[in-house]
Parts: sequence; C-alpha cells; structure tokens
Amino acid sequence: MVVLEAESADDWETVVSGCFVPLRCAGFERDFTGRMEHVGLDERISVSLVTTCGTSADRTERLAHSADSDDVHLSLQRSSTGVVTAGGGSASVRPGAITIYATDRPYYLDYSRTDQQQLIVQVSRTSLGLPTAMLEDTMHRLAMPDGVRSPAARNLFSYAAGLPVGDKGGKGGDKVKTAGVLRDLAAVMIRSSFGEGSGIPRTSGGLRHAVQEYLRRNAVRPGLDMDEVARAHFVSRRRLYQVFEEDGGSPAFFLRTERLRVAARLLREEPFRTIEWIAYEAGFRDLTTFTRAFRRQYGCTPREWRATASLRTG
Repeated sequence: MVVLEAESADDWETVVSGCFVPLRCAGFERDFTGRMEHVGLDERISVSLVTTCGTSADRTERLAHSADSDDVHLSLQRSSTGVVTAGGGSASVRPGAITIYATDRPYYLDYSRTDQQQLIVQVSRTSLGLPTAMLEDTMHRLAMPDGVRSPAARNLFSYAAGLPVGDKGGKGGDKVKTAGVLRDLAAVMIRSSFGEGSGIPRTSGGLRHAVQEYLRRNAVRPGLDMDEVARAHFVSRRRLYQVFEEDGGSPAFFLRTERLRVAARLLREEPFRTIEWIAYEAGFRDLTTFTRAFRRQYGCTPREWRATASLRTG
C-alpha cells in the first residue's frame, strides 16, 4: 500500500498523475489537503481511496490520446457530490453513486465541493473479458443505474474497501488471486447492470465474498439455512461449503459469528431487554443454543458479557 498526502495544487497533481494517469488539477480550496491510499495488484488493476477537501481534474484530449492503456475507472462516491463529464455527456453524482469512464478518452471531474471521498477501481477493459459493445454502453451511460444499492456493486466495493488498509492483497500468489477476484466482481457488476448473467461471481474468492455479504445482510432472519443460501447463489450446497473450506472456514460458522456479533452489540445497546429477546433478535431459534454459542465465542455467558460491556467500551 502507498499512502500519499499533499497540501498544494502542484503536489496533488503529481500524486494523482502518479497513481492514475496524468491529469490537470484545478479549483483548489485555499487550504487544500489531499490523501491517496493506493494498492496496485498488478499492471492492469489497482484500488485507490481518494480524500480531498475539493478540487477538479481534467483529462485533456492531448493527455488521453497519449494513453498507453485501456483502463477504466469504476468510482464509488463515498461522500462526494459533483459532476462527471465524458463522451459528450454528463452525470451528477452524490454519495452512493458509481461512475465509469475510460482513461484513454477525455473526461472532466468536478469535485470542487469540500469533503470529497471516492473509492476507485482502475482496471484494464480488456482484462474484464466483457463484450466491447457492453463496455461502450456502460461508459456512454457514465453512471451505473442503481449505484451501490445494487448487490453486485456492493460486493465489488466492499471487497475493494478492504484492500488499502494493511494491503490485504498480499504478495505473490495471494495478490494474483485478489486481482482475479476484483476483476471478477467488477465484471459481474457491469453485466448485472444490463440484466445479463446470474449476477454470481465465477471465482471461488468472488463467490465466497458475495455469500459473506449476503449472510451479513440476512444474518438475523429466522430460519435462514445453507440450502436457501446455496439456492440464492445458484450453486449446490456442496459447492457453497467448498468455497469456504478453501479459506479454512464454513458458511454456517460465518453466519453464526455474524449473529453473535449482532447479539453482542444488542447486549450493549439494549441493557433492559431480556437475554431471550436478544437471542431471537440476533437470529437464534432458542436460548440454549445461543448461550452455548456465545460462551464458545466470547468465553462467558451473555449475561456476564453484558455486565462488563461498559468497561470494554468506556
């Protein structure tokens, strides 16, 4: 991981051009600050978290025509508002919006308001393995229709969000696998926006991440079982367990851990609720199963954990 900070226009232009492609930056606030957290997984894909107090960037026609790559930017606006202009069109963006534009074509980014943050996946179009016409249509739209509300988009950017902090891409084979998963999730997001494909990743790592996100969102649903999870992802139960076993776990264990995490939060936030209420709200079917699982996870009963929760958070 590379972390770069800038406090001047010239420095920021150097930072952005070094991590992405050469750009002309302008529209700086008087007390400008910028921070770039950048992870390059291979020559054709990278992830960057960009935080600024407001600026604009221009990929001029001259700069675009000198590009030696076919990269696109898939950009999630975390706290940003502004306008993206490319290919003769414009798209207004706000938190949760996702834009896509090519680096070998001119574009203009107006992020001149304060408190801007984008999570950006830069990836070679060729490496995505998608039909050229589909990519052209995507770039013509500029903005993904449902933004981060789309499950496929959430899967991509939740996976990407974990990479800058601590460089979870790793080295060697692990980094290659991470790059493959990220490409897979990016391609799924684009296909899904056209209603193409099942919306299910093809790589084991991508499928595992998609299932984990599904389990997080549905952890407290009563009666959720692995047969239902497998059906929701168009795989067999055997395949579902296989992709988790490759990483040393199981989907059932992951679900139980998520439910216990919810229970621990509720024990702290709902001090007057009964332990039985906590158990059912967290997705457990009975108090005995909940208490046993909680003791295995935390080394104490839910009641004991609640009694000392204020000491841990204080």
